[in-house]
Amino acid sequence: MTSRVITFIIIFCTILILILGNKSINQEIYAQVVLDETVYLQEIFPEATKFDKGMLDNKEYYIAKKDDKELGYIISVEAEVYDHIAKVLVGFDSKAEIKAMKILSKEETAGLGAKMVETLPGESKPWFLKQFEGKNASDLEDAQAVTGATVSSRAIIDGVKKEVVDFVSKLK
Repeated sequence: MTSRVITFIIIFCTILILILGNKSINQEIYAQVVLDETVYLQEIFPEATKFDKGMLDNKEYYIAKKDDKELGYIISVEAEVYDHIAKVLVGFDSKAEIKAMKILSKEETAGLGAKMVETLPGESKPWFLKQFEGKNASDLEDAQAVTGATVSSRAIIDGVKKEVVDFVSKLK
C-alpha cells in the first residue's frame, strides 16, 4: 500500500471514531438534561406523578398530573436582566396562581444576584422565590425585589407576570 492509502485509512478511522464518540457523548448529555429537567419539574409540583409536554404558540410547556388529574402547568420564563438572560421555571394553576418557581440560570455578581436564590436560616426555600407562592401572577405589584439585584429581580417579577398571564389567557 502506498502512503496515501495508509494516510486515507488513518484519517477515515479517526473521523469515524470521532463521529461515533460524539454520538455517544450527545446521548449521555441528552439523558442528563432530561433527568435534570424531571428533577426540576418534580421540585415545582412534588405531588405530580407525570408531566406531559404541550405546545402553545410555539412555546413548550408541561402539564403536571397526578393520576390523570391536572394539577397545573410549568413554563420556562426568560427575563432580560442586567446583561444577560435569566431562565426561570414557573409552576401555576389554570387561574394563574403560582405554586412554585425555580431559577435555572443566572449570571449575577457574587453576593448580589446570588441573593435571589439565597435561603435564610431555618427556611427550606429562597425567600425571593417563596414570596410568589399562592399569589396570582396578575397581582405581583407587592413582590419585593432583591437589594443589590433590583434590576434583575424586578425583571424576573415582570417576566413571570407577563408570561404566566399571557399563557393562561391563551388556554381559555
